[in-house]
Amino acid sequence: MKSYKTVEKATEARTEVRRSLFIVSVSPAATAEEADAFVASVRAKYPDATHNCYAYIAGVENPSVRFSDDGEPGGTAGQPMLEVLKKRGLTAVAVVVTRYFGGIKLGAGGLVSAYTDSVVSGIDAAGTVTMTERSLVEVRAGYQEFSRADSALIRLGAERMSADYGEDVRAVYAVKADAEARALACASEATSGAARTAVTGHIFLPERAN
Repeated sequence: MKSYKTVEKATEARTEVRRSLFIVSVSPAATAEEADAFVASVRAKYPDATHNCYAYIAGVENPSVRFSDDGEPGGTAGQPMLEVLKKRGLTAVAVVVTRYFGGIKLGAGGLVSAYTDSVVSGIDAAGTVTMTERSLVEVRAGYQEFSRADSALIRLGAERMSADYGEDVRAVYAVKADAEARALACASEATSGAARTAVTGHIFLPERAN
């Protein structure tokens, strides 16, 4: 069963270091395109900033990893920001630290510390969540049969994602990836074989407490 850890929500936090304002913006990023769009949105929000440095690990399998110092001395911003994401074990995440220079130079060590601390505070504010792979199981059945299948699947721990009611009912459930065979058998047994079932795909959802 595949899983990964990412930030729970998009958020923003601010800190001041020797008159320089640091604004950290954090967001989940399922793809490199989402991460790039997030970085662009922060730059558009703070176009007059001295620097908009960023780092991201976008995606889950074969993630895109990028960072930028955006004019800060090499190795003092983007790379330290990326190291925080790695040390926290995060993926599918993007972070931008916006700096408004306050007139006092921080030096290389001070910059590394400021950018690192900003990312840490942003992650803490956003919170983290473990996402676990689920299989999507489709069930088609008449109304009476569907009611029995639905009850059986819910007892099994399936999560109903959608339901369309027409001449019959078509519903999609998310089940743990290692339980998809049991879910298919459960729906069939509950309806004496009347339900039409299939695995239609996979999705990552927040891990639920038992």
